[in-house]
Amino acid sequence: MKKKRIVSFFLGTLLATAVFAQDAKQPEIEAKEELKAPVSEEMASIQTALQLAEYGYKNGSASSLLCAAEILAQVPKQEMETKATQDESGTKETQSEKKQYTAEQLLADGKKLAGKDKTLLAYAKNVEKLVKAGTRGAFGGPKYDFSYVYGNSKTSYYNVGFVADRYAEVDIYSMDGADLDLYIYDSNWNLIDQDTSYSPNAWCSFVPRWDGNFHIVVKNNSRYMSWFELYTN
Repeated sequence: MKKKRIVSFFLGTLLATAVFAQDAKQPEIEAKEELKAPVSEEMASIQTALQLAEYGYKNGSASSLLCAAEILAQVPKQEMETKATQDESGTKETQSEKKQYTAEQLLADGKKLAGKDKTLLAYAKNVEKLVKAGTRGAFGGPKYDFSYVYGNSKTSYYNVGFVADRYAEVDIYSMDGADLDLYIYDSNWNLIDQDTSYSPNAWCSFVPRWDGNFHIVVKNNSRYMSWFELYTN
């Protein structure tokens, strides 16, 4: 995919790390510091857009929402074929409304917040062109799914295919601030990578040694059900 330059009023910076998977036959091996690699350009752009969206809604910032829409419009994505399997034992109560950060929704909300500001409205027109262009036969890019996980429970994506010797990433983002953990297992349920930081988002990376299926598990440490977005290459 050709690299695209993102022009915006407001861009947050993002520092993240990655780890390469160890031999799948050796479960729970901690990645060495020298083996870490940066987040890919596509994933970094998506993470930045989601953070901008969150900031924009919390602070009523039209420029942040429009910038988030602009970024997402320039990162093509495809629907993930594998769907989540829920652990029904968790708490189904929720404290927030269902929401999803799409380029179209962010653009619409950004225009509302812009009011009569001519500069922001002009910017919104440029973003709208990108959004419309990005929805016409878009192909390739990260795979994407929008799902949920019950409180104090987990949801799993079974048998997600990855290609040997290609850098793989999985990124999740809670839409309501829940503390989510992310685990990657091989087909034999050996732990390949994990992100258990206290955060609404989690990110894992690995390099498969062979073509095969892997399992992605999202754990919700919060009391209430959480909606989340998942991206993977």
